[in-house]
Amino acid sequence: MIAFILVPKNSSLQRESQRVLKSLKAAESGIIEARGEDVPEWVYNLSSINKKAIGLTGEDLFREFQLKQPECSLKILRKIPWNDPSALYSKPALCLLGPKGKKLSDFPKQIRVGISSKYALLSEKYLASLDGYAFKKILISGCCETLIGTGLADVVIDIVYTGNSMRKAGLDVYDKIFSSDLVIIGADIFWRAK
Repeated sequence: MIAFILVPKNSSLQRESQRVLKSLKAAESGIIEARGEDVPEWVYNLSSINKKAIGLTGEDLFREFQLKQPECSLKILRKIPWNDPSALYSKPALCLLGPKGKKLSDFPKQIRVGISSKYALLSEKYLASLDGYAFKKILISGCCETLIGTGLADVVIDIVYTGNSMRKAGLDVYDKIFSSDLVIIGADIFWRAK
């Protein structure tokens, strides 16, 4: 039996995870709420002291955790496809955003990029794949779309869900970096023992 189920507090992740909880026999387990980006860390630490724990989080957030903890033994135990018609890409997507009517090649080779700190390593990996540019990175907790309007950044990397805040800020998607489904993560041995 699973001892703990970590569920995300983040609104869109919480909505998606509620329908999955029913199938996990949540009544038999202790439910702990944490930010979606913290769920992998919680599961990792509980598993390291032999507590049977699983977590529900976004695939993007788990991938970021894996880049921080490459030796981590947690796995995706199950992927639950995310299909929300109100989402721009039917699911959350990490995107490179910039001013409407421009493209990345319109900028000089030295570019200031605002990055949501939740996605620092995924962003770093993506930016390294863009040949010919040098990036000055500005890490921000929370929404970083407003960095462009203030002149602090030329482009930003952030999660896009409905696209409303992006449109309000006068931005376009220059590139979709990573699409995310809901995932159940944990130590494989505990899942099989369930």
